[in-house]
Amino acid sequence: MSFIDDVKNSRRMLCAPFASFPGTVLTNSTVKQNLCNGLLQAETVIALQKVCDFDIVFPMMDLTVEAEAFGAEINWEMDELPAVTGKIIVDEEDVKELSIPEIGENNRLHVFVEACKRLKQEFPNKWVWGYVLGPFSIAGRLMGMTEISIALKLEPELVHQVLIKVEHLLGQYVSALLSTGIDGLVILEPASGMLDENDADEFSNRYIKEIVNLIKSQKKISVLHNCGRVMHLVESLCATGVEVLHVGSVTEPFTIYPRVSENVVLMGNLKPTEIFLQSTPEKVREATLTLLERMRGYNRFVISSGCDIPPGTSIENLRAFKDAVVLSNKSA
Repeated sequence: MSFIDDVKNSRRMLCAPFASFPGTVLTNSTVKQNLCNGLLQAETVIALQKVCDFDIVFPMMDLTVEAEAFGAEINWEMDELPAVTGKIIVDEEDVKELSIPEIGENNRLHVFVEACKRLKQEFPNKWVWGYVLGPFSIAGRLMGMTEISIALKLEPELVHQVLIKVEHLLGQYVSALLSTGIDGLVILEPASGMLDENDADEFSNRYIKEIVNLIKSQKKISVLHNCGRVMHLVESLCATGVEVLHVGSVTEPFTIYPRVSENVVLMGNLKPTEIFLQSTPEKVREATLTLLERMRGYNRFVISSGCDIPPGTSIENLRAFKDAVVLSNKSA
């Protein structure tokens, strides 16, 4: 049975926030320690799942690991998320010199392969999904977002040369992640929200289709996440062939649901910072119930956070989210 059939045939609303970092308080560890150690990361996620029991298990989300593997410099701050600093591609010569790294060879890609393997071992009867950063988002980190925005108009072939090398790495990385036995993969492509539909199709979606085909060839679930403004892209994002579209808090699920293909599950979209991190359990519960009521009757929807839930988010707020979903299911 496919994921969409499981969702449609479920007698309850499934809940699956992008929640992993808050578990560091349960293992008394830092974000950096977890992002550099796959087994520790898995144990942190396992600890959080034992408390919250969400329907889908996710490793930690690191938006820098692919660019770092290519040689980009990373700025680490204690218990803050890593960030790419500077850029390593300016011209065609830089692209030629860009070598495609092997998984785990002087890079942290193996950390997430190891974490996914351990998580699937721990949760054989749950969905476990991994993450990869999308091709255009990686290219933007290698070139700089301002620079790539200019280049796709003035030097489109340069951008494609970068994307081809990125796609090469992603092919290896996706295969390594799927070989761990996980059930699906989330392609994180927030940067494409800044593009018009034609540019999104040329510089993002055409490459995402290749990744989706690879995921499907392994009979796994393909997921596309974009927390940007995607009202102009809904149909083209679905046309990549993904089985799940995950949207952010700036995109109202109720509004776009009629535009989402009938063979695609929609996920989203509670605000990670404003609701999960900064609110009280009562406010989290209220926001969750409000979204659930709005989406009642839509059988291809899974409630989630709009993006990754930040470190420092209280376990109580995550529990309030889960409890609200359970309460809503009982009253349905």
